[in-house]
Amino acid sequence: MEFDLVRLEDILSPYIILRKSDDVVHVSDALAVRTGCTKGDIQGFLASNTNLFDVLGRNGQTVSLPVKGGDAFPCTYTCTSVNGTEIFAFSDVCRGFDDPLDHVIPEILVTMALFSTGACLIVERGHIIHANNGFANLVGIPVTGAIGQQVIGFISRQSREEFISACETSFKDPDKIAHPIEIMLTANSGRRVFVTMIGGWFKDGDKDYLWMVMNDITETMGLKKRLKDEEQRFSDLYDLSPIGLLYVNPRGVILSCNEFVSRLVGFDREEINGANFTKFVVPHEVERLREEFRDLFREGSSLHRRECMLRTKDGRDITIEYNVKVISRKNRNVQALMVFSDVTDKKGLEMELLEKNAEMEKTLWEMAEVKDALEARAGELNRATEELKVLNEKLNQLSITDGLTEIFNHRHFQDRLTEEVERVHRTPGGLLSLLILDIDDFKHFNDTYGHQCGDIVLKQLAGILKSNVRAVDIIARYGGEEFAVILPNANSREAAMVAERICQSVRSTPFSFGNGTSVKVTVSIGVGSLVHGQGDKSELVRKADNALYAAKAKWKDRVEIWEEED
Repeated sequence: MEFDLVRLEDILSPYIILRKSDDVVHVSDALAVRTGCTKGDIQGFLASNTNLFDVLGRNGQTVSLPVKGGDAFPCTYTCTSVNGTEIFAFSDVCRGFDDPLDHVIPEILVTMALFSTGACLIVERGHIIHANNGFANLVGIPVTGAIGQQVIGFISRQSREEFISACETSFKDPDKIAHPIEIMLTANSGRRVFVTMIGGWFKDGDKDYLWMVMNDITETMGLKKRLKDEEQRFSDLYDLSPIGLLYVNPRGVILSCNEFVSRLVGFDREEINGANFTKFVVPHEVERLREEFRDLFREGSSLHRRECMLRTKDGRDITIEYNVKVISRKNRNVQALMVFSDVTDKKGLEMELLEKNAEMEKTLWEMAEVKDALEARAGELNRATEELKVLNEKLNQLSITDGLTEIFNHRHFQDRLTEEVERVHRTPGGLLSLLILDIDDFKHFNDTYGHQCGDIVLKQLAGILKSNVRAVDIIARYGGEEFAVILPNANSREAAMVAERICQSVRSTPFSFGNGTSVKVTVSIGVGSLVHGQGDKSELVRKADNALYAAKAKWKDRVEIWEEED
């Protein structure tokens, strides 16, 4: 900003020094008169005493400036940086003030009464000559402590340039009124206080007075920040979600979508947002989608587990499974949240996983509702945080669970096996056994009855395993028709007993497909063990694998224990 030096003295103090790039570029006339020195003398003194500026960089100190033919000039000061220029404004320690209200004309008193809804100040040449209790409470000092101080000293450094600009602009205004601004004060305790300020100038004789009224908005600013943080958390969840999310208005226009949608259809988000949803739907489904969404907004309902086909930018047709829920505000259906997954290649084994995704989608709806509520009520911020925690817990559970059998998946099995092997080698006398079992002739079974029946067998077998092991044992789907059971603190004989019990239970259980058909299924099981100080994870797996191959070679439906060759 360009400085109006005359006005700057009215805003800050008559005694001003401007310093730029370590050079003093201006000394005010009033300071020269006060010290009895020429401006050149003062500039020469400051040039030869540059260490004085190290002190002046710390507000609140008292310094002395030279006075020609008399005692030094004791003063306090403030330092303000504006566009690379340092402004040092000094105040006479002994400065006194008459009661300004003796000089204020009645019209000004009316103005003050009209605007004084909060903290109120009257300032003459940068110094406070009147303050009310509201200002004293705001900055944490008594009224008498504020009188005579520079008003700029109470304003935080990051707000000073804006404050100076507002004061200068208001002086040029025909009505001498400043537009409301938000600035930050520094209380006596160091606490930051945010306020809205309105003010202006009035003239009494040859003096210009600056008046201002401030209202504390610190709590409001805190709520705004918390709201912004929560909106950012929702935005991160929205964009990082592994499923498609988009908002559609009643006319079918896409209001926003997440990154997943852009990657799926190959269009940039800028191309998607603002376009009609049917632009991305294959032609023969356009009319059905239009009718579906018209009914949806008319009835204010929701859609579940629907399917449609989209056409990507490169011309491929993909199938999505979607859910839609209408969002209402003030009893009006204003938009709908659409949540969908790409199911083009996932019609069989992933049905169970999609049901779990539906739970996550429900949580996302709840989060969307929280986002809308946050726009109106900052008081629901804690609820949004808790719901995010629940979602993270659900996502973590999904990452370690096999979607079909609802037991641990192969990756989590590997992690747990590593932990158990490390525990054995930390514990003197530690034991660990591993069962690897395989459904006999499962490929022939799938060819005969179909993969859907095969999936039923895998799920029922997982249930049999759960009912035949201890609570501390770890069951996992090892891969395809193979399962694994980790048996902590069990030797090979105890592990073999568990394996025989499983074999017998599977052998005696009829596997039913729900249509009157039931079949017999058998399994082969290999047992491997290790003890403290002997072997590692890969060796334990090799033992169990070799024992399983031996069981398969001996007509199957049996248990084999790995034994060292002589």
